[in-house]
Amino acid sequence: MTTADKLALLGGTPAIDRPLPHEIWPPRADEAELAALTEQRNTDISIKGNSGPIGQLEAEFLAFLDHGVRYAVTFNSGTSALLAAYFALGVREGVEVAGPALTYHAALSPVFALRGDVVLVDIDPVSRGLDPKALEAAITENTRVVTVVHQWGHPCDMDAILGVAERYGLRVLEDCSHAHGSRYKGKPVGTFGDAAVFSLQANKAVYAGEGGILVTDDALVQDRATLLGHYRDRSRDSVIDEELRSHWVTGFGLKLRMSPFNAIVARHSLAAFPARKEARHRCLRHFGELLREVDYLEPITVPDHVDMGAWYGYKPLYRPEALGGVPRSVLIEALRAEGMEVGAPSGPRLATLPLYARPENPLFPGTPKRASAPEPGSQAAHVEQHALSLPTFTDWPEDVALIEAYAEAFRKIGRHREALAAHAAETSR
Repeated sequence: MTTADKLALLGGTPAIDRPLPHEIWPPRADEAELAALTEQRNTDISIKGNSGPIGQLEAEFLAFLDHGVRYAVTFNSGTSALLAAYFALGVREGVEVAGPALTYHAALSPVFALRGDVVLVDIDPVSRGLDPKALEAAITENTRVVTVVHQWGHPCDMDAILGVAERYGLRVLEDCSHAHGSRYKGKPVGTFGDAAVFSLQANKAVYAGEGGILVTDDALVQDRATLLGHYRDRSRDSVIDEELRSHWVTGFGLKLRMSPFNAIVARHSLAAFPARKEARHRCLRHFGELLREVDYLEPITVPDHVDMGAWYGYKPLYRPEALGGVPRSVLIEALRAEGMEVGAPSGPRLATLPLYARPENPLFPGTPKRASAPEPGSQAAHVEQHALSLPTFTDWPEDVALIEAYAEAFRKIGRHREALAAHAAETSR
């Protein structure tokens, strides 16, 4: 056997020879973006309401959502925007928010800052978002809000979830932080719920460096969210309700505003998004077709009625029984030895984290909260234990050779599954 035919983990030649990293994000700024940042620096570095690039970003984002909602409010992070959304939707002590058991922690953690409780709900194995049946079973007399996270860009089953929300009188918050450009039955995510939040953090497809944007079609939600994070000019000019507008000088005491520099970066990434999305879809369609030949991976299923938008990461599931029971950690080690940029998704089930699992709210010592118990047999546990995280290739056709090298690395592992299984057995002794 030549070294090219031998697993790199066992002394062979790696299948991929391109140096890491393979996913370089965000892209470098072009001259127009740099010029706009320079002009803003020499014009005004302060934040005045939603003037200048902040107001322009908000207007452009509403157009990006096909004007499916009327209001957009920028914040200094997606987490701040989520805090404002929960506040605006009435989360407070005694209120429960139902949300997915497997997602990024910040999708639900702002609830604790408002003294609310989180009820974790199992996920659907295809969308990786909320399972509507599990949601309905989890509702209690204290449930007031359901948080829908379009996990890794795949829209949730919005028809079923909205039906549950309507039956029980729940407000719906969409966390679209992974789902820029995603659509459900032709309609943009972020336009279904009572409010929606998009993170604009640097790893997102539309990025500001740090930033977030809240959108809603509800004037009262817009007013309350604005007052939580903004004051003076913005609150005076944007808040509609006369009584709430009386707080315009102070807002509700917090300052969670986006900087104009972040807004400029976000505007340019938003303008570039359609072309980048199309290139990413071409890359990942090609990747998915090649990976169908790999029997130890469960292909990612994208139903015809959804558009994956930004594809926040490419995360197939590993089938260990098809690879002789090799642990995922050993598979990842072998793939990395072949030169691949691969790992397990970074977010564990929320019930395994102290913030969610412990019965006391750490923000308010002595204040009890509903503790979340881990569910080892859940769909959330299955995805957590079997998902692989691969690059989100974006450069078409430049990335084709790299994508095909990744596919060959997967095939190479499959051809040598007995050797890998023997290695796993030996190292586990």
